[in-house]
Amino acid sequence: MKKGSTLEQETVVKIVTLGKSTQEVRKERPFTLDSILTELGINGGLEVRVNGQAVERTRLLTHGDTVLMVPKIKGGR
Repeated sequence: MKKGSTLEQETVVKIVTLGKSTQEVRKERPFTLDSILTELGINGGLEVRVNGQAVERTRLLTHGDTVLMVPKIKGGR
C-alpha cells in the first residue's frame, strides 16, 4: 500500500447500539464522538462509552475505537 493513500488515512470506528445494531463508520480524517453522534441523529437518552470508558463528547476517535451506546435505564419509584 502506498504511503499517504486513502486507505492508510482512513479511520474506522465500530458503533454498537445495544439491542439494535452494529455498524462501521469510515472517515478519511479523525473525527470527534460528538460529530459522529450528530451525524447518526443521537441527541440524548443513551449512555455512550468509547472502548468501555465514559468520555466527553469532544473525544477524538481513532482507528479501531468501539463506541457503545446503551439506553439509559431509569429506576426507582
